[in-house]
Amino acid sequence: MRKANYSHWENIDKLEGVLFFAQLIDEMLFDYTLDSYKPSALNSRLLCIECFETLEEIKEGFIPKKSLQSVVEELKWSLNRDVAAKSLFGVKFENYVERLKPNELKIYELENIVDLLYNSFNDRKYLASIITCLSDFVKTGSKKEKIRSLTGSFVTELINYGYNKNYIYYQNFNFFFNKQKRKQIKSEADIEDFFKIFDFQRHEFTAVFKGGMIFQNFRDTLNAFNIVVTRNYSCFSKMRDDAAFKRELKVNECFIICSKIEALDHHSARASAENVLAQVSNIFNFYHHKNKPEILDKAVVSRSSDNYVVVIDKLSKSVLRSEYEQGAMEAARSVESTLGNLHLDTESTHRFARSIDLHSAAISTTALENQLLDFWAALETLLPKIAESDKDRIVQICNRLVPFLQLNYIHKILGELHKDLNLWNEAFINSMLEKIGAGANYSALEKIAALVSLEQSKPLRQELYNELTDFPLLRNRVYSIHESLKSVDNIEKLLETHKMKIDWHLRRIYRTRGQIIHSGKYPSFISILIENLHNYLDIFLHKIIELSKSQRISSIEQGVLEIEVALEFQIRLLKKHRGEALSVDNFREAILGEKRV
Repeated sequence: MRKANYSHWENIDKLEGVLFFAQLIDEMLFDYTLDSYKPSALNSRLLCIECFETLEEIKEGFIPKKSLQSVVEELKWSLNRDVAAKSLFGVKFENYVERLKPNELKIYELENIVDLLYNSFNDRKYLASIITCLSDFVKTGSKKEKIRSLTGSFVTELINYGYNKNYIYYQNFNFFFNKQKRKQIKSEADIEDFFKIFDFQRHEFTAVFKGGMIFQNFRDTLNAFNIVVTRNYSCFSKMRDDAAFKRELKVNECFIICSKIEALDHHSARASAENVLAQVSNIFNFYHHKNKPEILDKAVVSRSSDNYVVVIDKLSKSVLRSEYEQGAMEAARSVESTLGNLHLDTESTHRFARSIDLHSAAISTTALENQLLDFWAALETLLPKIAESDKDRIVQICNRLVPFLQLNYIHKILGELHKDLNLWNEAFINSMLEKIGAGANYSALEKIAALVSLEQSKPLRQELYNELTDFPLLRNRVYSIHESLKSVDNIEKLLETHKMKIDWHLRRIYRTRGQIIHSGKYPSFISILIENLHNYLDIFLHKIIELSKSQRISSIEQGVLEIEVALEFQIRLLKKHRGEALSVDNFREAILGEKRV
């Protein structure tokens, strides 16, 4: 979370809602934001579509009828919290939602009600309702959680209608935080101008890449796709970067010019052109195995109507995003430590090594479907089917994997908050934390937990809120975490909701894996699924490595058992304090699951 420049804003004390909205989008679309704070893969409209697709797969015999239960559960859960959907349906909204019955699945009735719901969502009616509701809440600056939820749905809608996330990110930054692009922000009404940027007008683009001379071998074929391979072309503009791109062509490189690309923005145009090049290159590679045609990272993209040029460097790939990413030197030390201290039996070592191989294959391939399949195969290698169990494969995987993802969830949230507070004002935060638990030998994480949860820390929280008046996103983050952790009942609700969402998402990933295998198709939000699956796999692998290096386990199965027991212990400690007010005596057990002796 960063605090971007707003020196060109006027009357900022009256624009809290607008600033909160702009900071939200900035955080949501930043590549390395914690996944909990990114927009969801699906909103209510897209969950309806997922329900249709699942129904079709059931009819075709690819998946069992019971696969629908989690889909309908999530759709109903989403609708019940969806302000924009309620606005569309009016006073009869609850009557519609009550007809969604996850435990009484009747295909015809379900198809009918979801179809009826979707009729009110399509043709961008749902997006229009989101924008209307957002405008109302943003202008008042109240109800931050509704603004957060609506903003997530807004971003999800734009992406799934064809806007590239990088384009949305840069438009948000340039509109609200770049005074060279917009001289001032002075009114709540400015948000209406921001929404008008996304007019859904498709344009024609030309994208120029650099690639190896191997592309010359099939340039005649590429011509049929409006792609020209050449050693020279005329720059689109007088931009320095445009000219430099052309000038810096190496002897063994050529220009690959993709024209007549229809897209909503420059970034989407580049992605579309890159997909076509990848498909043609894969066909070439089918006949010629030795060398695969590859393009370089940087591209020049021009909008044909006005020659507006954007030079786009390497696109961020979801497959490469991981909270465990290390620098080369640190990674080398980790390799040495892991190889020298991994204490697993022969069978577990083989499965671990095979999983690492599949992980490597996933981050090496450019094909999205292969990334997901390889990551999932890596996970199934670690968690093979239990022959004695009569549970479905996905149920077995969820039962063993979810505890790894659920354990220490609160630690992760508090750790991220501590990092964000330090980025904002480390000296101030250190000074504040020194006032907490004097003489109690608290860790930094325990101090953060005490700051946001305990009633006796209320004066310190108020002091923090006062300092964060110009950073509403971070101030609201502190407040939201306080609300989630201020009582044992709230903590239990937080953990249960997190578990429920993980379970739904794993089942979605599993269905997508089946969809790829059965039809070769995959959803538009597959990049989000890949990023999440990669993260889940990394968490599992790192925990197994940690437990093995400490010689607490000698097999993967023992690691699964150890985590199950650890989670049970944490939940037992939480239940021990059910009904109690949080205090210095119990907050570490209730929030962090740490038993002090």
